[in-house]
Amino acid sequence: MIYSRGHIPLYFQLYLQLKQEITIGDRPPGSTLPSIDELNKQTDISHGMIRKAMGMLEEEGLVFRKTRVGTIVKESPNRILWVPSSSIKEIRDRMMSDKVVPLSAGWVDVPNHVYIVFQNHESAFKKKQIYQLHFLLIAKEDERRRNLTTLFVPAWRYKEVEKTKMHKLPINTVVNDLNLVKIKQIIRPWFCDSEASKHLAIPEGTPIFHRTLIAFLADGRPLGMLEQMATVYALERDIDIQ
Repeated sequence: MIYSRGHIPLYFQLYLQLKQEITIGDRPPGSTLPSIDELNKQTDISHGMIRKAMGMLEEEGLVFRKTRVGTIVKESPNRILWVPSSSIKEIRDRMMSDKVVPLSAGWVDVPNHVYIVFQNHESAFKKKQIYQLHFLLIAKEDERRRNLTTLFVPAWRYKEVEKTKMHKLPINTVVNDLNLVKIKQIIRPWFCDSEASKHLAIPEGTPIFHRTLIAFLADGRPLGMLEQMATVYALERDIDIQ
């Protein structure tokens, strides 16, 4: 790889390159990364910049340091893979099984991208505001697999649900037994900001996925809009060809 001295810092270019080689398997679990001196000779990047890149990989849980051995690629956990499902039940069951850590809740001014989703439906807003729940979802099988989540609930649905239960189990309570007929999913590349870094336990600036899910009822109304920043680095899906 050619490292250019432009807008992207050299340490971040090196970090991205090593991360990509780890996540696609070019540097398999148990293998040792080149030493700082070796990387300095290979890339002409300063020792300090290389240490910073290595530190980000270690903070992200992709490598660990071993005395007199070097920096070793960790056994690659399944958390780096994300297998989307087209089944509403499977999506619902997966998100409802995670541990919920509440962060904040309350009425907020409607962000423009949220307004676009709910604008044509009556009783979605209360005095030009929408109810927002902000929480962390932590997978029970692996606490490093996290989703920083924001759930927007229309005013009409907020009136119907038990508030204490909604704050404890947001997704479960809002969805409850209503008949969902469609979920629109949007996945975007994203960079971890300072708030996400704190909650997801990964370095600020880490490339992650931003996922939006909009659930629709049979009458066409959006039941809720959920946004997540996820600590996963790849999507995997098997497609059967008939």
